[in-house]
Amino acid sequence: MALTDAASQGDWRPAAAYLHHAGQDWDERWHRVQLLGEIATENGYWLAQWSQDRPDSGDAATLKAHVLLHNGWAIRGSGYAREVPAQHMRQFHDHLHSAVETARQAAALAPEDPGPWVVMVTAARGLKYTHAQFRSLWNELTRRAPHHFMGHRQALEYWTPKWHGTDHDMLAFGEHAIRTCPPGSPVAGIYLYAVAEHVQRQGKLPSTPSSRRKRLLADVNRALNQVPEDNPYLPSLRHLLAHRLSHAGMFDQALDQFRRIGPWCGAAPWSSSNDPIIAFDTERAIAATNAGRRAKATQGLPENNFAKS
Repeated sequence: MALTDAASQGDWRPAAAYLHHAGQDWDERWHRVQLLGEIATENGYWLAQWSQDRPDSGDAATLKAHVLLHNGWAIRGSGYAREVPAQHMRQFHDHLHSAVETARQAAALAPEDPGPWVVMVTAARGLKYTHAQFRSLWNELTRRAPHHFMGHRQALEYWTPKWHGTDHDMLAFGEHAIRTCPPGSPVAGIYLYAVAEHVQRQGKLPSTPSSRRKRLLADVNRALNQVPEDNPYLPSLRHLLAHRLSHAGMFDQALDQFRRIGPWCGAAPWSSSNDPIIAFDTERAIAATNAGRRAKATQGLPENNFAKS
């Protein structure tokens, strides 16, 4: 509220201090960029004033690039390319090109900051970058922040079949995130998004053997339980993990995640159900009922509508 009030008066200094105080906690810094981007989308005067008063500010340039990217995607919408009017698609591409140009300026002003590279990695799929072009950006991002969560989240989207990858590319990227995730990082949770995307598109789980899938989920479970509770990405990952553990018949671990979650159910996968509360309560009850029992390798829940989100 304080940031919003200051922005409404054209004062950019509280926003600048807010980003500065994140230091080199790059996940936290990007989370703050996203919050400030929401404020700037509603009222961008203060950001324009910041850029004018401090043309050497990498933070201002990174935030401007993020806003251009966000606005471009809002123009395009979430539909298939064939559903997007030609004028909107042109505006979308214009915004993405401007976002990349601004992000490169930001990278020159703040060469240690991975934020500008997150913008470029995100824009890459909309601008149809080749695999080689994308990997060049990805190498720059991970050189600065090897385990940047939102960087990984956006890179995963590039490797999905609906953009420029395959099911194999997408799942391999998710598994690599598990293998390379350091203690305390939520990056292992990227695998959950890869599985969810596969289920949404194919209507079924990947063809990975059940035993291997359970080992991967157990690894994600251990990794996320080491993430500090104040991590901004942890709550939504816990929901996805509890859901996947339940469907793998790993009810003890699922119940543990439900207990960590508490009563809030306003997240995926429940939020895509006609009644999120019933979807959440039902799966939590199944986990509670079956916890403590030895599940067979093939045991689990059938995939259904809210399972596909």
